[in-house]
Amino acid sequence: MASLRNVAVVGFAQAPIVARDAHRIATEMLYGQVRAALDQCGVERDAIDFQAAGSADYLDGRPFGFVAALDVMGSWPAKPDLHLEMDASFAAYYAWLRIQAGDSDTALVCGYGKTSEGEPDRVLNLQLDPYYQAAIGLDPTSTAALQASAWMARSGATDRQLAALAARRRAAGARNADAQLREPTTADELAKTPWAVEPLRQGYLPPVGESAVCLILAAEGKAEKMCDRPAWIRGVDQRIELQTLGGRDLSRSAGAKLATERALAMAGLARAADVDVVELCATTPAEELILCEAMGLDAAGSRPAINPSGGPLVGNPVMMAGLIRLGEAFRQLAGRADGHGVAGARRAIAHGAQGHCLQQNVVWVLGDERRWT
Repeated sequence: MASLRNVAVVGFAQAPIVARDAHRIATEMLYGQVRAALDQCGVERDAIDFQAAGSADYLDGRPFGFVAALDVMGSWPAKPDLHLEMDASFAAYYAWLRIQAGDSDTALVCGYGKTSEGEPDRVLNLQLDPYYQAAIGLDPTSTAALQASAWMARSGATDRQLAALAARRRAAGARNADAQLREPTTADELAKTPWAVEPLRQGYLPPVGESAVCLILAAEGKAEKMCDRPAWIRGVDQRIELQTLGGRDLSRSAGAKLATERALAMAGLARAADVDVVELCATTPAEELILCEAMGLDAAGSRPAINPSGGPLVGNPVMMAGLIRLGEAFRQLAGRADGHGVAGARRAIAHGAQGHCLQQNVVWVLGDERRWT
């Protein structure tokens, strides 16, 4: 593969995930994280060449809310800017591409959203096929249940297995100060919770929370000056599948499989199991099991450590859950995962998703060493 620019994650700040921040609007929540990320890197806003954000104004009903966020992100004097109505992990991918194109050396990527001020289920319904699926009122829990049913029918997975995985993530979340669910519970307790939509129980699903995150990327030459232990991006790939649920096998994730294969090939690795940490953007236990199969990972194995942060199962802030996975991978490699660090972590995979039933996937492979010379 031809040489690319070495680009690293050099800073990451996240507001703890909460059900509702009663005292701040989304931009106020974001401001503190932008300042914290810049402070980590020891720079001011004028050191950043490009900025990108992932959010959805529909979530809180504030028209052109992303314009208000420009002031918070520090876009004056004017800087090149991008806004995506997607999870901010995809904005990070775009920022990486801009740096590869050579017109930027540094980028600031933000994710934010005030879900408590809107109706996220109604908004996310609009991601579905507008004629046959959105029109009948399907929400993310309903489609996730369809996916879980398909996975369980094909794989033979049981309700008990879903409960056990959810309990493991709750135990991990108890060690993560930014998680929304911080009390461990047992598989037996979770398996007794009522159905949300069968075969998914309420105890298996995360609450929809709100947060704000800011991540900083920098190219070689600047990354080393902004961070003592950069997390170098060694491979990345994005794949999109059909929007309509009936047009793909919901029990599998062909997009995640292909994105993983391409990202690993770019990174010079043979298997996902060759890394130390994997952060998956899975909002149900079935979704996590599908991703593990797609990536060739043992969901119950001890290495690599899967979602040591607890993952989205302990807090699912819409529009930024995927970017948090990239930030958590950085924290592990930079030695900043206080309370939930994986000893000796040198390589990590971070996964972001958007759309119902893993329609869109982006996979990052990171390491503590540069990829290209």
